[in-house]
Amino acid sequence: MIPRRFLDSFDFGTMLIALALAGVGIVAIASATLGQPARIGLWRVQLLWLAIGVVGALIVVGVDYHVWAEFSLVLHGLVAASLVAVLFFGREVAGNRSWLVIGPVSFQPSEFAKWTTCLVLAAYLSERVRGGIGLRQVLEMGALAGIPTGLVAAQPDTGTALTFVPIYLAALLLGGLRFRVILAALLLAALLAPLGWSHLKDYQKARILNVLDPERDPSGIGYQTRQSKIAIGSGKLAGKGLFRGTQSHLNFLPAQHTDFILAVVSEELGFAGAAAVLVLFYSLVYRGVLAARSAQDRLGSYLSLLVLSWIAGQVAINVGMVLGLLPTIGVPLPLMSYGGTALVAVLAGIGLIVNVRTRRFVN
Repeated sequence: MIPRRFLDSFDFGTMLIALALAGVGIVAIASATLGQPARIGLWRVQLLWLAIGVVGALIVVGVDYHVWAEFSLVLHGLVAASLVAVLFFGREVAGNRSWLVIGPVSFQPSEFAKWTTCLVLAAYLSERVRGGIGLRQVLEMGALAGIPTGLVAAQPDTGTALTFVPIYLAALLLGGLRFRVILAALLLAALLAPLGWSHLKDYQKARILNVLDPERDPSGIGYQTRQSKIAIGSGKLAGKGLFRGTQSHLNFLPAQHTDFILAVVSEELGFAGAAAVLVLFYSLVYRGVLAARSAQDRLGSYLSLLVLSWIAGQVAINVGMVLGLLPTIGVPLPLMSYGGTALVAVLAGIGLIVNVRTRRFVN
């Protein structure tokens, strides 16, 4: 029997916003795969993963977040071990060895690594950082975030590896490291970036150059970005109508059900539809901040804010890709892009925020 007080304080609003975004994503996936026999049923698969993700999120909410934090290092270690297993036994898809296959189920451990990274860094900050952060703490947190990041980069999946960076930077800020120190470090990294140019692969260099000069190779490396911009522009204010997009239905827009799902929404629902999606993401972030402010302790605040840094950072990267402001690096839009593991992992992250918000009145 679920206590009445628990139900009264349950954060239904945050969960409903997440479900709304996932629902829009399923409709967009159905539209993006319309008329493609190999993909026609993907929206049903995503719906099944959504059901699994909701159950997972409720399990996360049902267990006090202090218990999750207590076992955070163990969970983080298990996920790191699975990332090592991926390098030896993983299935390669699109040039990345990112998938583990167990029987009929295949999944990406890297998605769950984001969840455990938020969990373990929040536990570290609440237990070991008091009144400031020193070099030792910077390095220790760097190891906690760096191990999964390095293992993911070795797959090689540079895009997913970059999504760990906002989590680590947010942890440094929450730990008390001054923003100007982080800014100085980022500027130093930018100044040293030319030294690493020679170590990039040719296609990585081409993608970066394409951002600086969009017309450099419109039919080659810049094709995805160009088609994305055409889809967004053709939607205008109100869009062409649901299931009436041409860029995706005629296969001009690559990865339309994954990385460029927002372009599908923009073409069919226009600027109004895309803006509504971004408002939903903003609302999700706002409610996460409310959870952090109302948390009963520092652990709850850190958990909420680190999960927000993960989701907001990934949204920013994906939107930048779709608009051509960032290189195309294969980062999906949270909750909306097709992908079962990513959907379940993000819903588990939402579950942590709801967990904190729900237990705000616990003494």
